[in-house]
Amino acid sequence: MRVTSLEGPLLDFWVAKSENLKLLPEPGEDGLRHVNGSGYWHPGTYHPSSDWSQGGAIVANDWYAIEDALIEWFGINWPFIKAITDTPLKWLMRAYVKTKFGDEVEEVENLLPGQ
Repeated sequence: MRVTSLEGPLLDFWVAKSENLKLLPEPGEDGLRHVNGSGYWHPGTYHPSSDWSQGGAIVANDWYAIEDALIEWFGINWPFIKAITDTPLKWLMRAYVKTKFGDEVEEVENLLPGQ
């Protein structure tokens, strides 16, 4: 699957994989809130492609690699492309996944524990 096509839970899964997070079978003790830096994730609480409090830290830590990926895809004018300006965090997370796995990732089924 092309990384540029990832979105929603599938994109969040690949971001978690890029971050080397371990999957929790149930949301953590903190309830419905993901704890940055915990080393764990759960599909019900981890949404870095739509939650700036989660994805923003990734962008801050890997900005130069993420920007290089965006330049490779779109050229130096990437900040002015409407698709990116409409949903910047989604594109930043796609670029982050690219930095770890390249332009293609394997198809994944059953993202939620117990499926």
